[in-house]
Amino acid sequence: METFCGNNANRPITDIVAEWTFVPSTTANADETNMTDDKIRRIHLIDTSVASDNLGDEIIVEKARHHLMPVIGDAYISTSSGHDGLGPFGRRLAAEADLVLLLGTNALSARYRGRKFIWRVKAQDVTALQGKVVLVGVGANRDFKRVAWRQRWLINRLLSPTHRHSVRDDLAAKILSHCGREAINTSCPTLWEYRSSQPVVRTSPADDVCFTLTGNKPDTSDRQMIDILRQSYKRIAFWPQMPGDLGYLKSITGLEDIRILAPNLIAYDDFLSTTNADVIGTRLHGGIRGLSHGCRIGVVAIDNRARDIGSGVNLPTIPRAELATRLPDFIASPPKLHLNVNAEPIDRFLSQISL
Repeated sequence: METFCGNNANRPITDIVAEWTFVPSTTANADETNMTDDKIRRIHLIDTSVASDNLGDEIIVEKARHHLMPVIGDAYISTSSGHDGLGPFGRRLAAEADLVLLLGTNALSARYRGRKFIWRVKAQDVTALQGKVVLVGVGANRDFKRVAWRQRWLINRLLSPTHRHSVRDDLAAKILSHCGREAINTSCPTLWEYRSSQPVVRTSPADDVCFTLTGNKPDTSDRQMIDILRQSYKRIAFWPQMPGDLGYLKSITGLEDIRILAPNLIAYDDFLSTTNADVIGTRLHGGIRGLSHGCRIGVVAIDNRARDIGSGVNLPTIPRAELATRLPDFIASPPKLHLNVNAEPIDRFLSQISL
């Protein structure tokens, strides 16, 4: 039979357990007791970077959390995945929460997508979320002519009617307007830090460049971009933001002169912080990440997200159709960077969350 060492050596465990008594602790102070009080504020975060195959979601959510903490730091905070839905534990936590914050990504659609979209909502989730979801830097995936009636019903059922919702582009604001919810275009949380100061970006030419591609949106201009980068820089590196990006790169060019970075955010940050490099490519948030490291960036606009966010805050963007003619001059003498991130809507949005 199992025994304990020390003073209990050679004593059967059943005898020892029989002697155990449990005395309630008298050392908890008032503050600790209040932590179990039902009056404590509870906030549930729907994290769109969990179970995502796009590292751009990790970049967005990291910044969203950073800017939210000063206004929700007094709360009990729980989390669930946006891509997988609430699940039984998340559903209970969301039902008990005073507020549910949906963090980032292009989770809005005019089409009814139900449980098959980026923000997965199951039928049993609706009651737990009803009327208390607030959007934080959420975008839309494509233009539309009308919002499907089932989607209007779902959005109206889930989103808080008493809060203004933070969207990152005019298209998302348009969807909410069609659904009777008020939106504030705050741009993306990855840019909120520049509402009070400009990014400090290197102005001297770089010998290195890190580029990105979007494997699920191929185009012949991508090969042109790589050829221009080879001619303009001494060394080139590639960061796969999604798993399919590397396979796409291999399908359009050789890799003998390209340094392949590990497909994670730690490796990307390490490269950008230790290498005097420019960041150019089709990945919007991969480009924005470069600003945090003082890199010159050029975002190749391939969809409404880069186009809308870029024009809204004066982000350096190049239309994909104009790469061959504009990219060489952009590299040689990039336009002066001056972001126009309006502080007022961001501060107005955050102030209501702190209530």
